[in-house]
Amino acid sequence: MHPAAGMSTAIDARAAREAAHWMMRLQGGELDAAAQQALARWRAAHPDHETAWRRAEQVCRTFGMLPPPLAMPVLDRPAGAPRRAALKTLALLIAAGPGGWAMLKLAPWQAWTAELRTATGEIRHVPLADGSALSLNTASAADIAFSASLRLVHLRAGEIHVATSPDALGRPFVVRTSNGSIRALGTRFTVRQEDSLLGARTHVAVSQGAVEVRPAEGQARIVRAGVQASFDADAASAPRPLAPHASEWTKGLLYADDTPLADVLAQLSRYRHGVVRCDPAVARLRVSGVYQLHDTDQLLSLLQASLPIRVQRHSRWWISVGPA
Repeated sequence: MHPAAGMSTAIDARAAREAAHWMMRLQGGELDAAAQQALARWRAAHPDHETAWRRAEQVCRTFGMLPPPLAMPVLDRPAGAPRRAALKTLALLIAAGPGGWAMLKLAPWQAWTAELRTATGEIRHVPLADGSALSLNTASAADIAFSASLRLVHLRAGEIHVATSPDALGRPFVVRTSNGSIRALGTRFTVRQEDSLLGARTHVAVSQGAVEVRPAEGQARIVRAGVQASFDADAASAPRPLAPHASEWTKGLLYADDTPLADVLAQLSRYRHGVVRCDPAVARLRVSGVYQLHDTDQLLSLLQASLPIRVQRHSRWWISVGPA
């Protein structure tokens, strides 16, 4: 097989999981001579196995190395939750292929070992020790570090919603991202960490109270209720009106109000594995309604029933939406 063969084809989920298992064992130094022979037999047993293995090798080349949870000492705990999570994620990388790696490659690897994590499609609500409430959106990760002088949440990846509570010790409540920090001023607010080809950027939306946004290398800015802004390490953008229903994801809902179909699908794609492509021919169709995020297949069916579109499922990981 040519080295590039199979890199863009769909891969059976079982083959991807098995390839992930073998690659983790290899990276962890677990393969003795007998195991290496077993791996060779597995690769030769079916074309899907060889394709999945070559994809696993490409994952390692593309990312330079497997992230820490795929290496020791996690591999010493065969039944542990960290290993299961790492296996699942590596299998996803193998199945998704290069087309699905752009955002994953740019995500901070600290997210793999964060104290709080959500899987794709999962929304989690966490009460904090001070009485505040934290919600994690899909594919998000955060660490909590409360001390005698500071209530700190370190957002590693994804999106969180915070409802702060008055603190008996008078400690400030701060959310830190790779771009800087956000200090709550009696607040309900959302913070999203965005990693793209243009670099990292943090988005802040305030629904109650106010926050102080402080870029790592720039001037602080106050963002008040009903306003949203974003910032990188150097500066914050000018505030603009808060999008309606911006925090409704905490209730598992996606609101669309005369919203372009392309934007709705972009939001939907955050809650499912794989790729959702929108044909430019239908991208500007307008969508209005309230949709449940816990079942994206049903959401796609509802969109198809109400719009002149056709949802094509090429594989479990690849969906395209085009004209009916």
